[in-house]
Amino acid sequence: MILLVESGSTKADWVVADHKGVLLSFKTKGWNLMLLEQEEMQFRLDKLVQLTSFKNKIRSIFFYAPGVSLEGSANSLQKVLALTFYKAKIEIQSDLLAAARSVYTGKPLFVSILGTGSNTAFFDGQVLIQNTPSLGFILGDEGSGACLGKELLKCYLYKTLPKDLYVSFSKSHSISKESVLKATYIDPDPNRFFAAYVPFLVLHKNHPFIHTLVSTHFENYLKVHILSNESKEDYPIAFIGSVAYLFSDILTALCRKYALNKISFNQFPLPGLLNYHLP
Repeated sequence: MILLVESGSTKADWVVADHKGVLLSFKTKGWNLMLLEQEEMQFRLDKLVQLTSFKNKIRSIFFYAPGVSLEGSANSLQKVLALTFYKAKIEIQSDLLAAARSVYTGKPLFVSILGTGSNTAFFDGQVLIQNTPSLGFILGDEGSGACLGKELLKCYLYKTLPKDLYVSFSKSHSISKESVLKATYIDPDPNRFFAAYVPFLVLHKNHPFIHTLVSTHFENYLKVHILSNESKEDYPIAFIGSVAYLFSDILTALCRKYALNKISFNQFPLPGLLNYHLP
C-alpha cells in the first residue's frame, strides 16, 4: 500500500492506493516546503484524520512538493512523516519531478510547470536538467498564476485597466491598496493570494488588454526558460498545470511563433503519477 502526495503551492492531492486501485483520495491546501516549519508540518499532518486507519498499512510514501531543494526542508518533512508512518519507506521529491514522471512516455522531453508558480527542466527519464534555475515567487516564477495575478492587481491599483475591465473587476472583487499590501508583505502565502485572481483573467482572456498581458508574460517565460536552450527544437514540450491548461490557446500560438510545435497540455499530474507508481 502506498501514500502518494502531489502538491503545488495552492493545493495538494493525497491518495492511498494498492495494486487493486485507489482506496482513499482527498485534497488539502498546498505544502510548499519553503514556507513551512517542521512544527507546522506536524500540525497539518496530525489534522488529517482520513489517514488514521491506514497508518500501519502504508509501506511506501511518495511525497512531491515545491521547496524540496531548500536546505533542511526535506529533512524536516522526512522526520514528520517517519514519526507518523513508522513502517513506511519515504521518498520526498520536487513537484517538478512529479510533473516529469507524470508525462514521461519513454522519450526525453522538456517539462514546463505553469501553475501558482513556474518551473522548467529537461527530463531524460532518469535525470532532471535545469538550464535556468527556479528563483521562486519574488525573483522568478515567470508566467505563473502568481505573476499574472500580481500584474492584474498592479494594473487595477494603478488604474491602467481599460474602463470596462476596471468596472468588471470592481464588481467581482472588493479590494483596496491597503488590503493588497497587507496580503503581499504581512499575510502568509502571497503567491497564492495573487494566483487567486487568475480566474478573472481566464474569464476575460479574449479581451485585447488581458490577452496582451498574459501573452507578454508567457513570452517572457519562454525566452528565459525554453528559448535559451540550444535543444529547444529537438524535443517536445509538456506543459503541466492549470495556468498552462486554461491559457493553452495563447501558449500554443507563442510556441508556433518560435517553432516549438511539439507541445502537449496536462492540467493535473496525478493520474500520470499513479500510473508511474502503480503500473
